[in-house]
Amino acid sequence: MSQPTVTLHPMWHNYPNIQIQLEAVLDRITQNIQTSDDAVQRALVETFQSGGKLLRPAFTILIASFNEVKDHEALIQLAATVEMLHAASLIHDDIIDDSPTRRHVPSFQARFGKDVAVYAGDILFALTFRALADYTDDIQMIRKMTRYLETILNGELTQRVNHYNLAMTIDNYKEQIAGKTAALFELSAQLGLSASRPTADFANKALSFANNVGMAFQILDDILDYTSDDTKLGKPALHDIREGVYTAPLILTMQNHQGISELLAKRETITDDELRTIKTLVVADGGVEKAQSLALQYTEQAMSNLDNLPDHESKDILIGISQLLLARED
Repeated sequence: MSQPTVTLHPMWHNYPNIQIQLEAVLDRITQNIQTSDDAVQRALVETFQSGGKLLRPAFTILIASFNEVKDHEALIQLAATVEMLHAASLIHDDIIDDSPTRRHVPSFQARFGKDVAVYAGDILFALTFRALADYTDDIQMIRKMTRYLETILNGELTQRVNHYNLAMTIDNYKEQIAGKTAALFELSAQLGLSASRPTADFANKALSFANNVGMAFQILDDILDYTSDDTKLGKPALHDIREGVYTAPLILTMQNHQGISELLAKRETITDDELRTIKTLVVADGGVEKAQSLALQYTEQAMSNLDNLPDHESKDILIGISQLLLARED
């Protein structure tokens, strides 16, 4: 039976070679998904066949392409690994948050039920470890990658610890997103490095680039809660506040506004009107501009890291997609 056509994000239409490789990544993922539960199997295959931006596997492929790739099949499998890990984290996030939507479509657990979602996320985590073991023969690299996985999961736990923390600081927030988001971008780059033969200097610059992009990406994503409505955002705006997840624009404002702290103290009982009041106060106090300034610092550092990489077609592509990602409005 033929596979349905996968539609990737339009951002890749200008890069046909990368688009072909990302389609191969999705093909490998669907090949890797083998489970005795038909419902879980169908749900996972359907999800990955919907395509998407595939930023993290693209980073893996592009970082590897600067240098000689030892085994292209292994590279595609490693790129598939990071996308499976990313998908697993999103599935579990939506279960924890009881989120009905994600980016304009019903969330995984809303579509397939929480039982299927839990098993699907667990299977993807298991497949991630299996792929790392099967396609990386350097024990030091495997240890390094395992530490990245631990950092990513600890980032999720740090967010949980910070739930409803009215004393949360911007340093707490940076620590949280460094583990939750930036570490996954950095792992993407590390997987690309493991598939090629880079110098130590190149590896350090590539990892720094990935980390800075990840930090800027998450801050900008959090800013969208305060600059977009539900229709544009693809999820309920400021839903995170009701769940006790506080992000840069709010954190940079709430210490100066007793009224905001009083509203936040209502936790999950806070009303939609009160959320809109918080949004108005954050915007009026300059919280969005302060967060944008923070994101700009990471963006400029990321672009500086890119400037220091050797001239290469992959560098041009990374510059193009980084500029697109870091200037997005949805």
